[in-house]
Amino acid sequence: MQIEIHKGCVDLSGEPILSDININITTNSHIGLVGRNGCGKTTLLRLLSGELSLANTEADGGFMAVSGNPQISALNQMTFTDDSVTLVQEIRSAYKDILQMKSELDIAQADMEASATEENIKRYTDLLDSFTREGGFYFEKEYEAAIKKFGFTEQQKLRRLSEFSGGQRTKIAFLKLLLSKPDLLLLDEPTNHLDIEAVSWLEDYLKKY
Repeated sequence: MQIEIHKGCVDLSGEPILSDININITTNSHIGLVGRNGCGKTTLLRLLSGELSLANTEADGGFMAVSGNPQISALNQMTFTDDSVTLVQEIRSAYKDILQMKSELDIAQADMEASATEENIKRYTDLLDSFTREGGFYFEKEYEAAIKKFGFTEQQKLRRLSEFSGGQRTKIAFLKLLLSKPDLLLLDEPTNHLDIEAVSWLEDYLKKY
């Protein structure tokens, strides 16, 4: 993955907000934006997320190039499609690829047990390797620990999203964003709704991200 912006400019309502943006983001980059209020940190994140576009073009010497088709996610883009699902159901949806793989693995295992052909054995073994590599045997432990660290109880895990306050819904959306593991994770003041224990968990999580 690589995202490069060269001599970029951003205008809002015809007014220049940022100019001469030069940044290069690659796989495993960890970048912190530091600056006074109103200097354009959030605007830069909105540009990286695709919410905004450059005001200038290559003819002006500016461009934004993205390679590798990365998944880019930001907290302000997270929405709930169904408020009737429970907290744990919403969090588990962050693992849709692993859950689909688990379903395929169960079918492959049943086929292999019914008929231990070389083809069935190979299919099961290949799926098992992929499932293991993607963290299929510990993803449930991961999200259970995260839910607890974010301050939600066992009882709250089974509550519908519609029953949570605005601040709690933001924490749930943030938690799902983290656990979905996008290629580029954009965080704008992520600790606003978190207590000390959750901030500590977040720091450790991001170090290993």
